[in-house]
Amino acid sequence: MKKLLTILFIAVSTLSYADQLAYITKSEADRAVELISKMKSVVLFCGCCDPIKPVTVKPTKVYALATGYEDYWEVFIEYVDADGLTQTEPLDLAYVWKKNGSKTIGALLGLEHDYCVKPKNWNKPVKAGSEE
Repeated sequence: MKKLLTILFIAVSTLSYADQLAYITKSEADRAVELISKMKSVVLFCGCCDPIKPVTVKPTKVYALATGYEDYWEVFIEYVDADGLTQTEPLDLAYVWKKNGSKTIGALLGLEHDYCVKPKNWNKPVKAGSEE
């Protein structure tokens, strides 16, 4: 029984990183929209997720919508991908980085979160190192 509880605890604690700053307050969402709208580009990278390469996108539109769950809001970004198609994605501000990769949008807004890893080499994020 103790082994089962330990396994359950570990599984829940590792999944708790997902969606850290996806559902946020309206004022946080408004601040995020204002900040991202002023940026020429942002980097989408989730250090907690399966190893994926960071993707730099140029926002064409940034907006917030109520989630329909309690009083939470979500920030969305629209951008044109490499194939010329317009993409719309909800953002988790813990995994949206300032262009140079120095800070997440969540950190720039002073929101507490854990971005899991901060790549020292953005060209090889699998060999990432923690920092900050």
